[in-house]
Amino acid sequence: MALAEAQRALHHDDLTALLNRRGLRRACDLPRDCPSSALSCAMIDLDDFKGINDTHGHAAGDAVLRYFAAALRQGLRPVDTVARLGGDEFAVMLAGAADVDMEHILLRIQHTLRSSACTTMPAQAWSLKFSAGIAERTPGESLARALARADEALLEAKRRGKGCIVRASTSRADQPGAVDSGSGSIENSSRRAGGS
Repeated sequence: MALAEAQRALHHDDLTALLNRRGLRRACDLPRDCPSSALSCAMIDLDDFKGINDTHGHAAGDAVLRYFAAALRQGLRPVDTVARLGGDEFAVMLAGAADVDMEHILLRIQHTLRSSACTTMPAQAWSLKFSAGIAERTPGESLARALARADEALLEAKRRGKGCIVRASTSRADQPGAVDSGSGSIENSSRRAGGS
């Protein structure tokens, strides 16, 4: 029992109860039942999170992170992998899903966050937004490389504006920084004015 709890503490974030960076690396190393099946990754970053910490304190920031982690969990299947990598950075892996499925799921979570403000701190409410980069693993590609491509797409999303989702290009997966321009629905429904 104590060993199981120690293992859980080693691989899980103590604030959100999601996997931590070490837990995500371990999940990437585990063999998959169908290694050739579709698998999509997302790297996610909350927009304007630093302002919450700076203005309202770290207790408010922690409450927002717990709220966002719960929103991610609620929007995903129990079998999906979700991790907090540190600060306001999160990673998601969906087995048996293409990047278009990941887009749909993230857009749905964005809509949920917009329609229900986070009210976890007394007399405070935030409408949370996030930027994301997604990548579908290509044949023979490691999960670590797919996550790296998703991270490159996240950087592009942050450059484009708040609440933006960008897909990494599968046709140019071997080229660092290659990203797809994204579908019109994502650009029209997700893009926000301003910087990251």
